[in-house]
Amino acid sequence: MTDCGLGYGIQPVSTLHIVSKSPFRTDALQRCLSLVAPGDSIILIEDGVLAVNLSILGERISGTDVSCFALAGDLIARSLTTAGTEIQQADAASFVALVCEHRNSISYG
Repeated sequence: MTDCGLGYGIQPVSTLHIVSKSPFRTDALQRCLSLVAPGDSIILIEDGVLAVNLSILGERISGTDVSCFALAGDLIARSLTTAGTEIQQADAASFVALVCEHRNSISYG
């Protein structure tokens, strides 16, 4: 457990997986999904948000203790939505909070 120091209290040790590349051009999403564990979170940013409607992502997080987010500004820029998925939209402040809440982070580029 760790205290992130910003008033969020004690948090379990977990990892934030940051996917910034298109699932159609790299294996970043596949690498992320192979390492994600219960209690971890995934955030899709930049071209990573192109994965919001992929069944492989939905199947991997459905019914698990893995939270998945997509940066709202990047979704808007690409005319995408998280409607009908288990993916939550996050703004910049939420992204910062996610980084703080997780002891570790891994970026997939």
